[in-house]
Amino acid sequence: MANMAKNRRLVGSLLVLVVVLIFSVTSVTIIEPTERGVAVTLGTPGSEVLGPGMHFHAPMGITRIKKVSVAPINKRMTFSVGTDGAITRDMQTVGAMVEVFWKYDENRIVEAVSQYNKNIIEDAIIKSTIASVKEAVGNYTIYELVENQKIISPAIQELIVSKAVNYPIVVTQLAVTNWDWSDNFDKQIQETMLRTQQVRQAEQDLKLTQTNAQKQVAEAEASKNAAILKAEAELETAKRNAEAKKVEADSIAYYNSKVSQNMTVQREQWQHDEQMAYYNKWNGILVPQYVPLTAAGGIVNIPAPSGKN
Repeated sequence: MANMAKNRRLVGSLLVLVVVLIFSVTSVTIIEPTERGVAVTLGTPGSEVLGPGMHFHAPMGITRIKKVSVAPINKRMTFSVGTDGAITRDMQTVGAMVEVFWKYDENRIVEAVSQYNKNIIEDAIIKSTIASVKEAVGNYTIYELVENQKIISPAIQELIVSKAVNYPIVVTQLAVTNWDWSDNFDKQIQETMLRTQQVRQAEQDLKLTQTNAQKQVAEAEASKNAAILKAEAELETAKRNAEAKKVEADSIAYYNSKVSQNMTVQREQWQHDEQMAYYNKWNGILVPQYVPLTAAGGIVNIPAPSGKN
């Protein structure tokens, strides 16, 4: 009897431990850093968004924490060239591979939990992407599609955002790759691109020719201006040399005139000196104004006056 009572107490203790363990496990939820949660009690979601960490709540399924990942999620879709393809403005069917990256809007987590599930969200993204790709492609001819691939992806992303605005998501990135079209049209595109390259090469060659011509004109103009400047400089130098020679000639002429004046003055001085010397030697007797000659040409001897009356 004692053993039976002991066994009953042991079983009871184990049952209590199991119940406590069940209550403990079902009343604690851990939310990871890339997750957010909303407490749902008896089917009714709360209004508070639970962040990362450990959260306690009513056990046994009375309250459960519905977790939503806020990490980016990608969805890849393929459009074939056939009936699923997009139609260009010139009525050509093209296919492509589209990859959409999206995540739940952290400001609308309660809305996401209470009104949507992941399947509904993904279905909305798929439909929005299909409609957006076809709308964007329809704005271009197939030739323009090849040339404008870099701007088509942002255009499709903007269209998806506008179409999915009512859903609690954020479209973070979109990539369109592997454009596809028929083999015949692929050949046409290659030929067109080759012709386009040839036209562009011809335009580049023309620009190069024009540039070279402009360069030659500029060089000729520069040479002409240099020649003009050189001629003007030489003319100016000649003028200056002529003026210098004229000044030199004027200086020589002035010097010669001064020398001539000095010689005249000197001669007059010499004559004056000679006259003064003569006067200093004169004895007061005047020289006869004329000398009488004989018929034979001899000089008549006139005796000097004796001084007597």
